[in-house]
This record gives sequence, structure tokens and C-alpha cells, in this order.
Amino acid sequence: MSTDGTELFSDILLNHMKSRQAQAIPPSHPCAFLGNNFYLSSTLSTRRLCCNISFEPVNRAKLLLSLVGILAIIWLGLWIAQGWGTITLVFDKKPLSSVLRSFTSQSKLKIITDIDLNTPITIQVRRVPVVEALEAIQAATETRGSLAILLAPDTASMTNILSTLLNPKADSGTLSIEYRTPWLFRGTTGSLPIDRDPREQVWSPSPQLPLQLLPLLEHAAQTTEVRLVIPQSWNPTLKKTPSEGPLSSSIPKLAKSAGGEAQLVYVLPARSERDGPGTPPSTQEANRGTLRWTEPTPLPPDALLTRLESRIRYLPSSEQGDARQAAQESVRQYREWSSLTTEDERDKKRQEIMNDPARAERAGEGFSRAMRKMSPEQRSQRYNRYVQRRSTQKGG
Repeated sequence: MSTDGTELFSDILLNHMKSRQAQAIPPSHPCAFLGNNFYLSSTLSTRRLCCNISFEPVNRAKLLLSLVGILAIIWLGLWIAQGWGTITLVFDKKPLSSVLRSFTSQSKLKIITDIDLNTPITIQVRRVPVVEALEAIQAATETRGSLAILLAPDTASMTNILSTLLNPKADSGTLSIEYRTPWLFRGTTGSLPIDRDPREQVWSPSPQLPLQLLPLLEHAAQTTEVRLVIPQSWNPTLKKTPSEGPLSSSIPKLAKSAGGEAQLVYVLPARSERDGPGTPPSTQEANRGTLRWTEPTPLPPDALLTRLESRIRYLPSSEQGDARQAAQESVRQYREWSSLTTEDERDKKRQEIMNDPARAERAGEGFSRAMRKMSPEQRSQRYNRYVQRRSTQKGG
């Protein structure tokens, strides 16, 4: 089209648009996306079409109110996101049953215990991760618990496991697989990050493991802090290596691939009164109450290192080097300890480790955190019981 033709077309279009200047913008117009709350004035040339947009006056109060509303919605969303999955337990001398019922309702994790459910409990935690709520419950009940995953080929076998979990017998046909971090070396782990929920521990199956249920469960129990309970006679062959994932999903998937089912619980045994503050259990069964499982197999040193490494990775990169060095030293000491055969040799090594200033500092920090979770009355009672036991031992 020639320039004259273009100018003629532009004049006609300009006259047409001027006649509709105060009208709503039609849907076909290039500026229609702005909506009908705007007025249009147009200027045409032979080269371009320009739209000059003028806004309607906006009520300042309405604008401010809208802004406040948007900020409130954003704040509420952040508040919900930060508190999602947290636990609040505020009880003053209430029955243990009430505390456990509230915890299970919020966390969806059932606690199984042989502690008297009428025991009065005082606990004050607000919007804390699951693991901190469990620590507070353990401090309030003065015991130590553990995550347990029960696996069974059918509902009847699962019922049998649940019925014998609190008081297992030799002929119950139940196998408990557990590798505890040795108490003497727990001081190393006190300053390391932990999962917000014990069910979030990641299990990474080794592809070299046999495709049978028991070897896979042995590996999971060694590399994570969990107790796995299954029928002794159940050890099916699997078709493929299970995938990596948190315990909450990887173990149930493993049970399903074996043709069975799984259930996650937290076992909270009654505690013996013979344990002093910061001291090891006086007997093998001292920290188990009536949960009379046999003493777990000692944790292999390499498995201890794997557990420590899984927690070190959550540290800032600037802190990982020192933490890894401390972990390797702890594993070295544990390896030496495991190689000793006589009680005299182990007692000498025990004294050497406990007299290590760095180890004593880490253990002291962990013990202080546990004591801070107790009420003043509990701390006083615990100390008095400890003094009485020490007096009895000296008198004996």
C-alpha cells in the first residue's frame, strides 16, 4: 500500500476511534487486556499506533485496605508453613495417657509403653518438631524410647507382634533387629543435626545386598536408629533392590514388595531407677523396664560412621570438616574398644575415653539439654535418687 493510501486509512481510523474515545475498550482491541476500567485516547501516524492510557481515580483507603489484606494472607501462609508438622504439648500434672493421646493425634505416630498411664506428667512444649516433642516426653517420663517398625506377612502375624511387643517371650516367634549407638560414644552425636522426625531418617539400601528380607532389614537397622520387629520364620525373596527413601516410606514399601505390611510405632519402655545422671546403664536390662528383648548385637564401626555421616551432611559446609574429624576419631576409639576382649582392658579404655576433655564437653552439653527439658521438681527428685543410690553403694 502506498504512503498516501496509508495516510488516508490512518485518518479514517483516527476519526472512528475519536468517536469512541469514552467508550469501553472492545475485546478485539490490542489494549483490551487492560479491561474496561480504563479510558482510551489514540494517536495514529503512518508508522505506528500508540495507546495513551489514563487510570480512573483510585480510592486511597480501598487501596490501603487491599494491601493490608494481601500482607495478612501472606503472613498467615508463612505462619502455617512454619508450624506445619510441629507439636504442642502443654500439660501440668496430667495423666500420661492424655499426653500420649495428644501427641499421637498431632504426629500420627503411636507410642507404645509399659509405664503406668495414670502417671502425672508436666510438659511444656509449643510448636516444636516431632523429635523435640519425643525428647520432652522421654525427659518427663525419665526414660529412653526408640522408633520401631513392625513388619508381618499378614494381619494375624501383626496382631501377634503387637501383643508381645511389651512383654516378649522366648516362644513368641518374634525377632527384634536393633543396633544401638554405644552409650560411651553417644557424646559424639550430641552436637550434630538430627531429623525433625525420626521417621524421616533416610535408608539407602546397598545394591550388593542379597535380595532377601532379613539381610535388607539388617542393613536398615545398622545404618539408621530404628528397631525392626518381624516374625522369625519370615524371610521371603524379593524381585528387586528396594529404593532409597525415608523410613516412613522405604520400609513399608519393602514390606509390601515382600507380600506383607508394616506399622510404625514409638516404643517407650519404663526406666530402671538404677541409672545415675550421665552414667551408663548398670545392667544390660537397666533401661528397658519389662521390655525384655535380648541385648542387641554390637553396632559395627563402619555402620557407626555411616550414621554420623548422615547427620554431618546437614551441617554448614564450613563446619563439616571438624565434625567429620571428630566422628572419625570416635569411630577409631570404638573400633579399638570393640577389639578388646577382657573386662580389665575395656575398663581401662573406658576411663581413657571418659577422661577426654572434648568428649566430656560434648556429653555434658547433651546431658544439660536433657535436664533442661525436665521440670524443676523432676530435676530435684532425680538428683535426690542419685544421691541415695550413691550412699547405698558406699555403705554396701
